[in-house]
Amino acid sequence: MDFAGLFLGACAGLVATTVGASGVLAFKRVHTRFYATLVAFCAGMMGFSALEMINESHALTGHRLALASLLMGMTAFLVLGKLLPHAHFMLTGNELPDAKRKIALLIGKIMLHNIQEGFAIASAFSTSPSLGWLVTLSIAFQDVPEGLIVSVSMACLGVSTRRSFLCGVLSGIVEFAAAIGGFLLLRVVASATPLALGFSGGAMAYVILSELLPDAIQA
Repeated sequence: MDFAGLFLGACAGLVATTVGASGVLAFKRVHTRFYATLVAFCAGMMGFSALEMINESHALTGHRLALASLLMGMTAFLVLGKLLPHAHFMLTGNELPDAKRKIALLIGKIMLHNIQEGFAIASAFSTSPSLGWLVTLSIAFQDVPEGLIVSVSMACLGVSTRRSFLCGVLSGIVEFAAAIGGFLLLRVVASATPLALGFSGGAMAYVILSELLPDAIQA
């Protein structure tokens, strides 16, 4: 397993997200058409990565296990997405005001999104350096507009420019940590790597179908 390559790939994602998040320092808001273009671009890049990972999982495990791991990834993020809006109430017993609830929900979705991207990078590098860099570069390319979307969305909800930028950077840090943690985990349980590929591909497919494409169409 290529840890040096994985570390550089994780750094590439963090740098790309930070570059995108810095856009909030220049833009207070993103026009609807530009936003739709950014989201559609992110969906396309993620879709390419997801397809490559699912194909690799299928090649390593066969039809049944590849399909099962894909469905597990989609189901896991479906459940997490349903629980997320109620997380604060379940933890504290109190509902957040609408404005803060929107911010908390956005941050939660960002974190889930970036966890699965980091794990996707880890799964790919655990399989081979070539697949690792293929997935990393496709994710890094879409991390730039994604970082911009995150920071500008926060600013539009009333968060200060500085904090909006830091939230964008934080999303990149989460992806970096998930990539390192996922790689170390798969290093211990190497036999789970093919299933992790299918799981990550399913999670990415869910994000594309449930969040990115609807946002691009509605915008």
